[in-house]
Amino acid sequence: MKIKILRNIDKYLFWLLILLFFWLKYFSISPKKPKKILIIRLRALGSSLLTFPMIKQLEDHYWTSAKYDLIATSRNIWIFKNQWYFNQTYNLFKIKDVFKLILNFKRYDIVIDAEEYFMISAFRSMRLGKINVWYSNIPVRWLAYNHWIIYNDKQHSLLTTLDLIKKIWIKYAIPQNMEPLIYKEKDKIKVDDFLNSIDKLNPNNKLICMHTWWAETWKDRAWAKKNRVWLIKEILDKYEGITIFLSWTHFEKGIAWDIISKLDKKYNGKVINICWFFNIFEFAYLLEKCKLMISNDTWPMHLSACMWTKTIGLFGPELPSKYGPYPSNKNVWLYKWDGKACIRIHLAKWWEDINNYVNKIEIKDVLRFIEF
Repeated sequence: MKIKILRNIDKYLFWLLILLFFWLKYFSISPKKPKKILIIRLRALGSSLLTFPMIKQLEDHYWTSAKYDLIATSRNIWIFKNQWYFNQTYNLFKIKDVFKLILNFKRYDIVIDAEEYFMISAFRSMRLGKINVWYSNIPVRWLAYNHWIIYNDKQHSLLTTLDLIKKIWIKYAIPQNMEPLIYKEKDKIKVDDFLNSIDKLNPNNKLICMHTWWAETWKDRAWAKKNRVWLIKEILDKYEGITIFLSWTHFEKGIAWDIISKLDKKYNGKVINICWFFNIFEFAYLLEKCKLMISNDTWPMHLSACMWTKTIGLFGPELPSKYGPYPSNKNVWLYKWDGKACIRIHLAKWWEDINNYVNKIEIKDVLRFIEF
C-alpha cells in the first residue's frame, strides 16, 4: 500500500510540477569541464547494481577531477555505501536531505537520471542540473531534460544505462563483467566463522545458494516451492559434499523453513536457512564463496553476478535479454514463453502474468546447467 501511495504522488503531483516548471531547464550553460556530477537512482536494488558499470566508466573518463554525488532513497542507498564513487549521498526519505536539495539550484554541471519512469527524479534533475540526461520514453517527463536518448528495450538493461553517457560525449566500452559490490574486512568475519562451522560437518563441501522467492512488487516471478523442494533433492542425491543455502531477507524466512520442512531427514544439515542472517555486504562475500546461485528474477540474482559467481536466473514475466544475470556467456537465463514481457518498466506498465510462465521451467531444465 505504501508503494502504491508513493507511486500515485509521483505520477500526479510531480507530473504537474514538470508541466509548470519545465522552462527551468533553459537556465543552463553547458560546462566545458564538469566539476560536479550527480547520479539519480531511487529504487530497485538489482537495477542499482546495474548502474555500477556506468558510474565507473563515467569516472574513468577524462573527468577524474570531478566530484560525484548520488540521490537515492532508504530502499537502495545502502547498496552504494562502500562503493568509492560518491563524495556525497542524499536520501529523499530524509527531511534534512530534501531541504538541502531544495536550497540548491543548478548546483551540478551534469545530472544523469538512471530512473526509468519516476517523475520526481525528472523534476529534481531539472532543478539541480545545468545539463541533465535521461530516456525519452514517457510523455511530459521528457520535458524536464535537455539531453535524452531512446530507451532500447532490445538489449540488456546494463547497456541501456550505459547509453545515458553517450549523450555527454563518452564512448563506453562494453563491460566483460559486473562491477563487484565492495565489502570490508569486518564483513568477512561472521561469514568465515559460519563457513568454518559447516566445514566441520561436511569437509571440502561445495556451496550453492538458492534465492527462494520474489521481489515484493511482482509475485509472478516466483518459481513454485514444490519445484525448489524437488530440485534440492535431485542435487543432493546426484552430488556428494553439497551444502545449499536458502536466502535472503526476513520476507523469505518462513518460505525457506517451509521448503526445509518438506525434505526427508537424510537431508538434515545439508540445507540451511540463512534468511536475515547476514547483511548485504556479508551476503556478497558469502556469494563469492559459492559455486552457484539459483534465483528468481530479483536483486540477489544480480548481486551474485556482481560477485562473479555462476548464476542461473529463472524468468517469467520479464525478459531475460533485458534483466538476466550479466554477462550471458558466464551465467544462465532460463525462460519458456512467447517473448512478450508482462513488465515494461520504462513505460511504467505492468500486466498480470496469467500464463504463469516462470513455472513452465522444469527441474530438468535447471539440472542441465548444474555440474561440479
